[in-house]
Amino acid sequence: MSRPFKSEKVIEEQISDATLRAYHVGYDQNRFRLQPLANVIAEVIPEFALGHHTGGSIPITEIRKRLLEAARTIYNTDKYSRRGEFGELILHLLLRDFYGSTPLISKIYFKDTANVTVHGFDGVHVVENGAEAKLWLGESKLYDSGKAGVKALAGDIRQHLKEDYLRREFTLISRKVPQDFPERQKWLDLMDGNQKLDTIYRGITIPVVCTYSSDAINKYDSEVPEYFAEFEKECKQLKEEFDNEVTTTDIDIILLLLPVKSKPELVDELHKRLTNMQEI
Repeated sequence: MSRPFKSEKVIEEQISDATLRAYHVGYDQNRFRLQPLANVIAEVIPEFALGHHTGGSIPITEIRKRLLEAARTIYNTDKYSRRGEFGELILHLLLRDFYGSTPLISKIYFKDTANVTVHGFDGVHVVENGAEAKLWLGESKLYDSGKAGVKALAGDIRQHLKEDYLRREFTLISRKVPQDFPERQKWLDLMDGNQKLDTIYRGITIPVVCTYSSDAINKYDSEVPEYFAEFEKECKQLKEEFDNEVTTTDIDIILLLLPVKSKPELVDELHKRLTNMQEI
């Protein structure tokens, strides 16, 4: 699989179950690899903010201006600690590099007011698996507590899978699908206001990602077997917490976990990179 952001040098899929994926970053010289992780997440900003569909159409003479535009589109404020855009970047990265997804739309590309959070699904991608292709509607959370994060994701799922919410979102998404997107009409048909809910449920997958401060990572400073055992135990316990909150079985739901040493430190590092981009 081609990985556009080459995150395999930083992130490894440690658990690869059908409904649980857990991503390991690890240590280097007895330190959590915070800087490489922040670097690879920041690489996502231009595509995430400007839209995948613009990638081949930006003249080289406009690259600096468009990168500046992308960075400022995310947000332009020092009150960033509780914002959710970095979680959306992580979702985008994992879907693109580990599932080979193609973004259907970039919701932030259509934002017209600075620092206002855009509501709706955090990611809208298409994923092909052999002859089958599905619409992936993603959600993301960055939390200090993994348990609180997965509970919040479960709450989002309960809200977002209601028929009225889905149909409202599909109305908004349909208007923004690029004219040249492959099999565009297929996705418009799936999101049609008169489409059967059973057909919609069969045609979508819900990936939800939780990035959180991990007790397992904070217990160790190297990749010893005990660390991996603790890592897997922690992630599977969070999956149990998630499953206890989500009872629907009609839709494919995948929990993606990205444990880190410190969620606040990661957010601070990402904010530094974003503000540097805003000043180029």
